[in-house]
Amino acid sequence: MKIAVITDADRHGSGYCNLAMPLCEGLAQKGYDVKMAGLSYKREEHWFNFSIIPAANLDEIVAIVRNLENFWKFDVLVVALDIHWQEKILRQFPNMQFKYVGIMPIEADPLCVSWAMVLMQMNKVFIISQFGADEAQKQGIDAEHILIGIDPEKWKFRTPEDRTAGRGIFGYTDEHFVVLTVADNQERKNLAKGMEIFAEFAESREDARYILVTREHQFVGWKLQDYAQELGMISKFMVLERGMTQEALWEVYAMSDVFLLPSKAEGLGLPILESMAVGIPVIGTDCTAIHELLTEGGGYPMEYYE
Repeated sequence: MKIAVITDADRHGSGYCNLAMPLCEGLAQKGYDVKMAGLSYKREEHWFNFSIIPAANLDEIVAIVRNLENFWKFDVLVVALDIHWQEKILRQFPNMQFKYVGIMPIEADPLCVSWAMVLMQMNKVFIISQFGADEAQKQGIDAEHILIGIDPEKWKFRTPEDRTAGRGIFGYTDEHFVVLTVADNQERKNLAKGMEIFAEFAESREDARYILVTREHQFVGWKLQDYAQELGMISKFMVLERGMTQEALWEVYAMSDVFLLPSKAEGLGLPILESMAVGIPVIGTDCTAIHELLTEGGGYPMEYYE
């Protein structure tokens, strides 16, 4: 069987990349013929048992898929992207002669009717949380929760020595209490509320420090340094730009004492899984997909705050 795959293949910060690469490799190892059209793929060297065709935008994706359809004759198209991307891609293939499998998050309720109609056009729908699958099923969609894991060798459990090792680079000692957030700088991630929570906590903890891994200058985000100054926490606050290597990000996790995710909604919350694997306690908003990760002793759910 021939399988074409469309996804975000940015290997420095894309959750879809972390999902799709192991999926495609597993399919290839089982004998399926797999080719990926990868958005934001920069032609990095890789050792996967499938090929990756770089694409810069939707027009290039559509051209690649049409060429594959005409000359390679694939049987299944797997699209791992947000629903609005799925909608645009489906519009380009109104008379498709192949099966269409969609993989996506549903980050918040309710699932509107127009998006439900997009999912109804697919032969199979996989949602990356049970919350999302339940929301799709409310609209009569035969959606299935696809369980997402992480590589325990890459996200290995830290030792006490690991916690100490990375702190010197940042000027921290073993006595500092380090709070970590890994999240994009956008409204849904609610970073301002996380900063406010830390600022209140740090009033009585001179040793408290806050590390935020994000895209600081995202045009839809907050002016993080300005707000840290306003909250009186600028001396305890550090921003690290998203896009570091996985090894470097693991070191940041390993030296931290607690992970904080103040999001208003999440389709999965991959950094929560990474934190748990490394061995860091997690505090997260008790909502959407975060809820299912933090129940039964998985972490510390907190009430949602505006």
